[in-house]
Amino acid sequence: MNGAIYALRLKLSDFINDPLEHLVVDKIHEIYKVHTFKLQLWYDDNEVTAKDLKSFIEKYESILHYKTTIRPNRDNDHAQFTWYNIVHNEDKDEKYPCRFQYEHDNGWKLSGVLKGLEQFRDCLKFVTSPKPPRPDHQVKRKQKRNDYED
Repeated sequence: MNGAIYALRLKLSDFINDPLEHLVVDKIHEIYKVHTFKLQLWYDDNEVTAKDLKSFIEKYESILHYKTTIRPNRDNDHAQFTWYNIVHNEDKDEKYPCRFQYEHDNGWKLSGVLKGLEQFRDCLKFVTSPKPPRPDHQVKRKQKRNDYED
């Protein structure tokens, strides 16, 4: 899939202001070294304050310096294609268009996001790695004959 644009979508409020939010940002940065991708962050109204958002941006803008968008709603932007969507079961939207989706269940949301990032990395690695070479010897196929049947 040379030339393909990969985009990862995460719910920002699943990990912002968590004492371990840096683990998510570090994992995103680590995966970006495997292959480039766009990062789409979103949150629902009243889940993230402007102060928290500003603090997050100032803290991580040097690490998340690539194409990152932050949307204050879950609506689909038709101009952006989501290749991999990491979403909590409570936030799942069957109609949201994406190529792959990782759903994490109840419990500590940060843990589900980290597991989803692991799956995203594995999927991205698989899709972008070169295909194994074909074997040199091809089996010669014999044509089936049925003209002698009556």
